[in-house]
Amino acid sequence: MRVVLVTLALTLISAIAHATVLLPADLSDLSHEAVAIARGRIAAVEPQWKEGRRGIETLVTLQTESYLKGSLGTIVQFRVPGGTLGRFSSVVVGAPQFTVGQRVILFLGSRGPTIPYVLGLSQGVFRLAQSAQGDWIVTPPPIVATVDGPIVRGTLGLGPTSLSDFERQVRTLSGTLR
Repeated sequence: MRVVLVTLALTLISAIAHATVLLPADLSDLSHEAVAIARGRIAAVEPQWKEGRRGIETLVTLQTESYLKGSLGTIVQFRVPGGTLGRFSSVVVGAPQFTVGQRVILFLGSRGPTIPYVLGLSQGVFRLAQSAQGDWIVTPPPIVATVDGPIVRGTLGLGPTSLSDFERQVRTLSGTLR
């Protein structure tokens, strides 16, 4: 009887368990798959309950400065999984987190009439920072553990790059070079 109960419990637990599978995407993949690639400033971050209080998601508002591909308007809202509401927190591995005032370049996807989402979770978020000289630098998302071949110290293309070089590269990859 004990074996039957343990087997039943394991079957029920595995049926309700959910997993996040994150496939590595390079800049070329993101550029081709994106409906829109927007540069802007995070204007609002609002965690909210999913329908039926079955989880938390965060509604993020981006005030766009420019588009490298497509256009979704001057204000874009998108959802990311996870967030904190009062004493409740939901953490989704690989999901990006945003703060108001942050400047970013987002690779956005969309399915039908729903609001957009960030492609590849954190992989579709490139953060902007100012260098000591006042130039804008694009910092890539964290490297995914499953990189083809070894990571070699000093490898070009893995570190921060200037905003103008990054935008030129993305426009070339997405076919919107002007």
